[in-house]
Parts: sequence; structure tokens; C-alpha cells
Amino acid sequence: MTQLTRNDFLKLSGLAAAMTALSACQPLFGDSGPSGAVMREAQVLGSPLSGSPDEDWVLMCTLHRISFGPTPNEVERAREIGIENYIDEQLNPERVEETDLPTDILNSLTLLGMNPQELFELEMRGRIIGELTANALLRCAYSKRQLNELMVDFWTNHFNIHAAGNPEGVLKVRDDLEVIRPNALGNFGDLLHASATSPAMLTYLDNASNTKNGPNENYARELLELHTMGVDGGYTQLDVEEVARAFTGWSVVGPRRRLFADGTPGDFVFQANLHDEGEKLVLGKTITSSGIEEGQAIIDLLVDHPSTAEYISTKLVRRFVADEPPRSLITRAAETFTNTSGDIPQVMSTILHSDEFKASLGQKVKRPLEIFVSALRLTNASIQFPNRSLAPHLTFMGQPLYRWETPDGYPDTADAWLGTSGTLSRWNYVLALAFNTMPGVEINWEALVEDTTTHEEIIDQLGYRFIGQTLPEEARQIVLDFAGQIDEEFLLPGIGALILSSPYFQMR
Repeated sequence: MTQLTRNDFLKLSGLAAAMTALSACQPLFGDSGPSGAVMREAQVLGSPLSGSPDEDWVLMCTLHRISFGPTPNEVERAREIGIENYIDEQLNPERVEETDLPTDILNSLTLLGMNPQELFELEMRGRIIGELTANALLRCAYSKRQLNELMVDFWTNHFNIHAAGNPEGVLKVRDDLEVIRPNALGNFGDLLHASATSPAMLTYLDNASNTKNGPNENYARELLELHTMGVDGGYTQLDVEEVARAFTGWSVVGPRRRLFADGTPGDFVFQANLHDEGEKLVLGKTITSSGIEEGQAIIDLLVDHPSTAEYISTKLVRRFVADEPPRSLITRAAETFTNTSGDIPQVMSTILHSDEFKASLGQKVKRPLEIFVSALRLTNASIQFPNRSLAPHLTFMGQPLYRWETPDGYPDTADAWLGTSGTLSRWNYVLALAFNTMPGVEINWEALVEDTTTHEEIIDQLGYRFIGQTLPEEARQIVLDFAGQIDEEFLLPGIGALILSSPYFQMR
């Protein structure tokens, strides 16, 4: 870790001015590809370009869209097999061998291996979400299954659980490890069934206390509105009430006492004596009295409903294509969803191989988590203390993991994230990262610019690595002017910080 003195800050006074000037530059990408950017080098990231600059632009932008930022090895792999084949490979994560995960650090997250009963007995339960956050950040930063990690983030928000409270802070561990991660690129029906029996979800949305004598509609309403059909999906208040009846008795063994002799605290349990017997009428279909099977039948009904196909497809297209999802692509994705009974990889294949996807490249704004992780990946930063060093910065940037209070998850459009306070927090993070002032996090800048000798070459090399293209002329000149004025010891982190804080790095 580097300590910057007051004199160092004075020497870096030009950096703030350059960052401000860069913030006024226009985004790099327009409706028809790169604007003003030129491929100045015949060789980048150690691998020769394959095809025209426009083809390479599509490849690089695609990699930035389907990952938290492509490493040189991933760029090389995509060039080797072609971007369309690379997409298919990422859609099948079992084909991608995990060789880069920091297993020593992951193995040190011992709380994640405990069962809920053991976690409930801890005095400092705040450590639990700390370790879960560290696990997520390390996997986002190091996993070669990048699209899978993006899908984990997507479903974590789709099935959002605010984990700051008790007992959700304990139960979210199992939800992440047993519900979200195994099903992120699986079948939506399997994922929905798993979520419906997730103790974290049932406590967060109050279904653990939903009984025949004290009905609670919270989970039923969010199951219809947020998890499946969408607010305009065609269900009624009566449907909500009937679904709530069907899910009475779906509960959780309490942490302080066993509700049943064979119950383990933190486990899902169906309490038949608290279940509302009798027929239910949901979306025009009669659900016969059959105990726990009533809720399971409703989940199957929702998975097969056209509104669910439409709603899930809309959210996926918004996440991976555009804030205003193209109607044509939603329709095709929904058809795939219906025809495959909710096969997530096939729906994603329809989206990622589409012309609408290619036309949108470079036009989605990164959320704080994406900025945060992509900066780590693209600088090849080494990470030793992810929770202590990194998590506070993510909180300041406005997207701490598992901390969104309402069940709709973090917003997914640019207007929610653009603003002065967000810009300042991103700049602070980039500066701390670039100048190696965070304990246990370090960038070897010299290794990133090997075989460069001039300021121009350094700027172009880092520009291509960080944003997939060299900077347009106006922005490049701002960075070049800064490079000509800064002390040599601050040159590389200064140039890196400028590019990472620029508007171009905020796009994907």
C-alpha cells in the first residue's frame, strides 16, 4: 500500500483538472459503432487483431457487455474461437475450467461453510454478510465464468433479499450458495421453486408467518409482481389472496427454538396444521386441496404463463441490451422462454446473438458494481482483503451487495446512477485503486504497459485495455497534456486513473 503525502497531492493537482475536463467529453460510442476512435496499433494486449477494426470493436464491446471486463487471456480466447462461439461457451459455464480463483482467500471465508444454526450462535453476525460480499467480489473479479457471475448478480437483484436484518443476514448465505448460484444459468422453474423454499426469502417477505388464521400476502404479491408476471401481468387482488392461501404453512424453523422435533433452525418447513385447506382459484385455474403441492402447482402455473415469459425477457433485455428494451427482441426472447419452458441459457442465446444486441454495444451505463469490478479486473489488481479494503468503496458508490431494502432490487437504468455524488464516489475509488492506497490491493502498472516507450503508446495501450478502443482525439489530448506535466513516479497511475474515471469507462 502506498501512502500519499501532502506534497504528493500538490504534485497531483493537475489530475483533478484533467478528470474534470475528461468528464465533459462525449461518450465514445454512438448508434453505429466507434466515434472518433482509431486503431493506432496493429497489436494490442499481446495478440494481433483478427479482421477489421470494426470487427474487433464488436468483439471488444461484446466482451465488455458479457463480463465484468475482459482480461487479455479472455480477449485472446474470443479471437481464437470467434465471438459467437465464445458467447456459447460462456452460456455453458461447466465447459469453462476455473483456474484463476484465489482459492486460498476463498477457503478462508469459513463462515460460509457453517450451517444456519451455527451462524445464529455467532456474536458478531455482521461478519457473515462481510464474507458473503467478499466471496461475490472475488468471484466477479477472478472467475473465468464471467457471464455466469453477471447472471448471479441479475438473479440476486431479481429475487432481492435485504440481508442487513435478522435473520435474513444469516439465511442469505444459503440462498446465495444453494438457490441463486446453482441456477443462474439453469432453468427458471427450478430457480423459482428453489427461491420459494428459501428460508431467507420466506422470512424477508413474511411468508414464514403466513398461516390459515393469520394470512400474510407479502410473498404472494411479490411472487406475482416481481418474480414472475410483472405488475401489468394480468393478475388481480383476488389472485394475490388465493396464492397467499396456497402458501400458508410454508415456513422456517426458528433460530431460538425448534418448532418441530426434527427441525433444524434455519431450515424450510411445511407446517400442514397451519395450512389453509380447500380449493383455490388462481388465474382462472382451480388448485385442488393438496397441502404443499398447491404452492408447487402455482409455481408451475406461473412459469408457464405468457406474462412471465414476457416479464423475465423484458428484464433480461433491459439488463443486457438497452434501458428501453427493443420490442422485437423481447418478443423473440419470450418465445424462446415459452418454447423451452424457461431455459435461461437458450433465452440468453436469443438475446446475445441478436442484431439488437450488436446495435446496442457501448450504450449501456455501468452500475457501480460493474465499474468497481471491471477496474479491478482490467488493471489485474491483486486482492488480499476484499471485504475490509473494497466493500466500503462499493458502499460509498451506492451499491453495497445485499443491502437494497425493497424487494425490487437495484435499478437497472442509467438515470438511477448518473449524478454528481455518484461521479465523485467513482473518482475517489479510482484514485485509491490507481495509486495503491487500499490495504491489500495492488496494481503493477509497469506490467500493464510493457513494450511501450512513449506517453502516446502508454495512453493507447491502457485505453485499449480499459475501454476496448484507443481514446478519441479530444480525450486523448487531455490525457497526453497531463502526462507531459506529471512527475514520472505518478505517470502510470495518473494516466490509468484518468482513463478509468472517464465517461468512456462508464459505458459497456
